[in-house]
Amino acid sequence: MPKSNKTKTPPKGWLWSEDAADYLGVHVTTLYRWRRDGIGPSSKRLGFRYYAYKVSDLDAWLNGDTARDKPARAAA
Repeated sequence: MPKSNKTKTPPKGWLWSEDAADYLGVHVTTLYRWRRDGIGPSSKRLGFRYYAYKVSDLDAWLNGDTARDKPARAAA
């Protein structure tokens, strides 16, 4: 699989980790840390090392409409 996800289009309505981080206004490392710690928006593993985020889940998380922890902007 290529090093970058940019060569493969994610499923419709989903963003790769890098794009999801841009969408949230955080660094991709912060997004990885949130996923590891069980906070932040939910994601889905696609393949061995690649994660995608549903845009509607990102929006819901930003609005505090999910059961997971609210945005941790200070951790960004």
